[in-house]
Amino acid sequence: MDYDAIFSALPEPQAGFQRCFAFSVHKSGSTMLGKMIKDVCKRRDIPAVSVPNFFFSEGVSAQDWKDDQKLAPVFTRQILYYGFRFLPPVMREPEVDLRDSRFVLLVRDPRDALVSQYFSYGKTSGSHALPKKNAEAFIAAREALPERSIDEYVIHVSRQLRNKLVAYRNNLNFDLGLIRRYEDVFFDKATFLGEVFDHFGVDVPKGVIATVAAKHDIRPEKEDESQHIRKGTPGDYKEKLLPETIEALNDTFREIGLFYGYEM
Repeated sequence: MDYDAIFSALPEPQAGFQRCFAFSVHKSGSTMLGKMIKDVCKRRDIPAVSVPNFFFSEGVSAQDWKDDQKLAPVFTRQILYYGFRFLPPVMREPEVDLRDSRFVLLVRDPRDALVSQYFSYGKTSGSHALPKKNAEAFIAAREALPERSIDEYVIHVSRQLRNKLVAYRNNLNFDLGLIRRYEDVFFDKATFLGEVFDHFGVDVPKGVIATVAAKHDIRPEKEDESQHIRKGTPGDYKEKLLPETIEALNDTFREIGLFYGYEM
C-alpha cells in the first residue's frame, strides 16, 4: 500500500512534549475519547493525528494496514497519536519503540463492551458509522455476518476482545501509562480529559477542558438502538444477557479483567 497520503497528513513535530498515545478498545468510550482529544488539539493547535480514523475515512479496512511494517515510521514523530481501538501489530515493531512512550488507556467492563458491540456490529442494521469512501464494502461485510442472538454473538467475539486487552497489557509500559475505566469517567468527563493532557505534559487551560467535556457529555434519556451512544450507563449486560452467558464471559475475562480492575 502507498502511504504517501498518510505521511503528508502528519503534523510537523512540535517541541514541548514527547510523543504520546491515547488507546482504547471498541465500544469502551473510544469515540468519546477520540472526539474530545481532537477537539482540544484543534482549539490549541496541538500536533495530533488519528491514523485509524484517517484510514477509515478513506474506506481502508484495518485488516489492510495493521500488519504492514512499512507503516512503522508513521508512529515515530513527536506528536499526539489517538483513535486506537486495538494495538496494531505494526506498532510492536522495534522501530516504533512503543514502551518508551507515555500513554492513556481507556477500558470498560468487557461484558458491557460486548453488549454495546452487538448493537453496532452484530446486526445487519448495526448503528456503527460508515466511511464516505468504499462504504459498500463495509456494508457488504456487515450484511455477510451470520444472524446470531445477542448471547451467541458476545460469546463468539469474546476471545477477540480478550486478545485486545492482553495485547495492551503485554506491549505497553504501564509505568508510563494512565489507565482509566469508562465507568469511572462517564459521569465526569472534565476531570478525565484534564488528566489526559496533564499526563501527556501538555498545558491546556481549564476553560478549554470544561468546554470540550461539556460538548461531548452525551447521556441518552432512554435507550435508542439506532444511535452510536445507545445507552451508555454501566451494567447494561445484566439486563441483556442470560445468566449462563454472563458466567461464561466471567470465565473468559476473569484474569485479564482483574488486571484492569474488574472482578468477575
